[in-house]
Amino acid sequence: MQHTKDLNTPRLFRFKQFSLTDHNCAMKIGTDGVLLGSIAAKYPFENALDIGTGCGLIAIMVAQQSIGKIDAIEYDKDTATVAEQNVLQSPWPDKILVLHNRFQDFWPNNPKLYELIVCNPPFFHNSLKSNCGKRTMARHSDSLTADEILIGAKNLLSTNGSLLTIVPFLQEQYWQSTAKNFGLFCNRRIEILPRPELKPKRIVLEFTFSENQTLSETICIETSGRHAYSEDYRKITGDYYLNF
Repeated sequence: MQHTKDLNTPRLFRFKQFSLTDHNCAMKIGTDGVLLGSIAAKYPFENALDIGTGCGLIAIMVAQQSIGKIDAIEYDKDTATVAEQNVLQSPWPDKILVLHNRFQDFWPNNPKLYELIVCNPPFFHNSLKSNCGKRTMARHSDSLTADEILIGAKNLLSTNGSLLTIVPFLQEQYWQSTAKNFGLFCNRRIEILPRPELKPKRIVLEFTFSENQTLSETICIETSGRHAYSEDYRKITGDYYLNF
């Protein structure tokens, strides 16, 4: 991934098969989104849902690897507009439908079921909120809580469908226990370590309706210094990053 550095123009992120901007978006492109999108793209589906699509990154990443259709929901109007523009400029505009809506309002009125639901959710519970309204909404969980995501997913997932999300490592137990209350079970967990000597900061969780033994994995992003990426991380994101 590369991006433009001209301060007078919106920065453009370049991947192997598409480019996009996060200009004027509530949440910026980062490692969490790229990693979740890379993992989600390996799951087969006919219909997928991206909750809180932001600039459309995950939806476009998934579209690159699949022939299925993707609904991408975004509550912030300006961000949804950017996502629509990014989708139209991507090679797969016919696969993705951007919807400007609150997820809490969307799922009770949507009859469609999805084989795959992906969400890079807001996760700050107790930290100080910024003065920027958009970024506050995107980063703080009172705009879309774990409970709201999980109850919506329960009603929108197909029988054999999967919900994939990435959350702070310390919130894993809350997500797992809350999901179980809604009849969803963690079948896969991937601990994300910044470097081998550091503790996990994020974890990717897969929830389904089937209560099976949980598959536990670990991904280390960097082996030592900054940008010294591990082979595992390169393999997972290799279909997207220009230098991998």
